[in-house]
Amino acid sequence: MRFRLFSFGVALTSGASLALSLLFTRIFSVTMYYHFAFFLVSLALLGIAVAGVVIFLLPRVFTPERLPLLAGAFAVLVGPLVMFGLYVAVNNPMSVDLRAENVQRLVRLYAATGLPFLASGFAISLAIAAARERVGTVYAFDLVGAALGCMLTIPLIGATGGQGAVLVAGGVAALGGVLLALSSTSYVNASRAVAVVGVLVFAVLGYDAVGPAREHTAFRIVQGTKFLREQNVEWERWNALSRVTVSKSGEADHKWIHIDADAATRILSGEQVKARPDLVMRFPESRVSGLVYAIRKEGPALIIGPGGGPDVHAALMAGVPRVVGVEVNPLIAETVMKGAYRDYNGGLYDDPRVDVHVDDGRSFVRRSEEQFSSIQATLVDTWAASAAGAFTLTENNLYTAEAFVEYLRRLKPQGVLSMTRWYGSPPLEFIRLLGLGREALTRLGVSWQQHGQHFFVVADNRMATMLLKRTPFTPEEIEALTQAAQQFHLRIPFSPATMAGADPQLTRFFAAEPSAYYAASPHELSPTTDNRPFFFYTVRTSDFLRLLGNLGGLNHNNLALAILQILLLMSVALTLLLVVLPLALFRRDVLVGQRSRKLGVLGYFLAIGFGYILVELGLMQKFILFLGHPIYALAVVLATLLASSGVGSALSARLVARFGLRGTVVRVVAALSALLIVYLLALGPLFSALLGLPVGVRIALGAVLIALPGLMMGTLMPVGVRTALGYHADLVPWGWGLNGATSVVGSVLAVVLSINFGFAVTLLAGVVAYALGALALSRSANASQMTVEEAPVASVVAPEAKQVA
Repeated sequence: MRFRLFSFGVALTSGASLALSLLFTRIFSVTMYYHFAFFLVSLALLGIAVAGVVIFLLPRVFTPERLPLLAGAFAVLVGPLVMFGLYVAVNNPMSVDLRAENVQRLVRLYAATGLPFLASGFAISLAIAAARERVGTVYAFDLVGAALGCMLTIPLIGATGGQGAVLVAGGVAALGGVLLALSSTSYVNASRAVAVVGVLVFAVLGYDAVGPAREHTAFRIVQGTKFLREQNVEWERWNALSRVTVSKSGEADHKWIHIDADAATRILSGEQVKARPDLVMRFPESRVSGLVYAIRKEGPALIIGPGGGPDVHAALMAGVPRVVGVEVNPLIAETVMKGAYRDYNGGLYDDPRVDVHVDDGRSFVRRSEEQFSSIQATLVDTWAASAAGAFTLTENNLYTAEAFVEYLRRLKPQGVLSMTRWYGSPPLEFIRLLGLGREALTRLGVSWQQHGQHFFVVADNRMATMLLKRTPFTPEEIEALTQAAQQFHLRIPFSPATMAGADPQLTRFFAAEPSAYYAASPHELSPTTDNRPFFFYTVRTSDFLRLLGNLGGLNHNNLALAILQILLLMSVALTLLLVVLPLALFRRDVLVGQRSRKLGVLGYFLAIGFGYILVELGLMQKFILFLGHPIYALAVVLATLLASSGVGSALSARLVARFGLRGTVVRVVAALSALLIVYLLALGPLFSALLGLPVGVRIALGAVLIALPGLMMGTLMPVGVRTALGYHADLVPWGWGLNGATSVVGSVLAVVLSINFGFAVTLLAGVVAYALGALALSRSANASQMTVEEAPVASVVAPEAKQVA
């Protein structure tokens, strides 16, 4: 075997595989919704677990001399399968409902996008098995390649777009297959044939991704997105945060910006606004959100998520002398508003009265030392999707109790917080928004009986604005707001003047003690927190458990739970069918003799599988707030765990030599548990103190924090492998399969725990899983003196690679 070619082939294939999991997450955010990220994690884990089991059950097919060639062939196969999976993903529009057609689309999507991960799983598993005595070096290339795949994903998606980046990653996997195939010294002709095919696949994918015809391919243009097929798109760009398009509206006075084919904001024509200043108030979102300027126009006004600028226009038209905007997406603030559509919008963001920052809203509020007369956020994150239940599973750190306290503290003494959201029937989302305001007031020392004096609510058809002050509204302010509402023909669902209004539901809400109101409600309306920031999730935990067997019982606002439940059932069924069942049918002989001890070892593999994925996804979700966006958390957590777990795996042999099997597991699990408990107690305050730092500094600090538990978790898989080898060599593939099965199911279970109990409980469940694993292994570890180095190489390393990659 030509080892250098082989090692670089492993690095390319591993990096491409991990990049694909991140990139398909971005594709799914456009064609479906962001919360399908964990769906991709389960696909990747399932592919590698299934590959390991198949290789184990078919030793006559996967002979040592064939392994490099077969690894190359599977890596080359990733390319065409990526093309197929991407085509299905962009031509398979999903909606969040329970129709049989939609469930069939989900199954089709699961199968199509899972195939590339299955092929890459075979490639990596075969390569690790072929490495034999030089596995340490190959494993290092595997980890380095995967880590580079994480780091390069963000610039790659900006350079080639979402679809283009997926195709590039598929091409890189094929190129890795070329190197793997050429490294084989057996079956020379077959190796050359695989290499030729791989080069062709790489060329085709590369041309489709960056060639002159890329704008017109079936992969480049998203054919179906969420509920609708896109129309009138005249501009499109991608970055790591989102896909942004600009579309014609059918009217000359505005165009539409869409973010991930869903959240929308208008760009008003600067020429039209200049000719018709009243144009701004023609649109309902401007009428309700602009009411704050009837009483607060001295400035500066802070607008979180100004998008295409309608709120900025409203503030300027009201006479606010200085407007500060905080837009998280540079594509919108820089590329669209100050670039491609600057002339159309009349140079709005270059107006000397306007100061727009590219930053996360909460991070900016934390870091700013300026006091504002108003802070405004209008339908930030979504234009229509929340009304369809699409964001039920999506965390939103702008709408938490901690965030509202920060907003109120950043206001001037008489400043006003203006939040505009949808007003449904019943207005569950809006009541929850009001509840956040009440919780913030309580934390700032205002008694619940006085809360109503601090709120004014105005509505127009489907949306409403909450105005909130730290001090009570004065009679003059209430009169000015009432007159402005009447001028624009707006309803007043609640006014502090009478402690009542047009909506008796709001009157009852403000008349009640908050905790008593939440306890009596059939919905989960208690204030969301940074630990459980699922603003749109209104199902009680008891109802969630009851509805697991009754998908039809889900109401419209929480239909995304149907997708979660379907994925949970699919994950369990596929892991049982493809991983556990083959082992049980064909290799039950492994469990003969010392059955209870062997079952204890398998219990250990089950426990650390659950533990690893719960901790991984718990950290990933918890770091979203700190890092500012899910894609950053996904990339940083995965890349850091790759490197740190690899180092931990390498250190495992030294720990076993010093402390023994039981001693190593007990010490490592104790240290890991203590560290994670410290994280549970300290990460919240630490993130609060550091959230104002630049994103680059936060990423570096996040990597350090994630590396510590990753290092410890990485030591535990080789210990289990060595213990299994002390009983039966073929007990290791059993452990592989069960570990993979629990990792797949655990990826969905982590979301279930997070939305119902919070990220802290998810991490704590990971701690419990590791503790149970340590207990199971401590009762099963025998006195074998075999060192980790003497164990079959693929058995020691590949399961750990599967977990982190």
